[in-house]
Amino acid sequence: MLSAMDGDVHIGEAARRLGVTPKHLRTLEREGRIPAARRDFNGRIYSEFDLTLLRGLGVGSRPWRLRRSGQARETAR
Repeated sequence: MLSAMDGDVHIGEAARRLGVTPKHLRTLEREGRIPAARRDFNGRIYSEFDLTLLRGLGVGSRPWRLRRSGQARETAR
């Protein structure tokens, strides 16, 4: 049976770590505000890199609006 790789988490755990709901992550993805998550047979999966990227974009920090990917890269420098 295929499952998430070591260190990868499903949407519920990712949402918990980011301080949002799974529904919020799905909505952001559907609206194109965050990159689409990888999927396995059990749904969306996120790596530590994905979680770091989402934090860099402002997911979970309750910003007025999410940062664009270019803005996130500048902040990380």
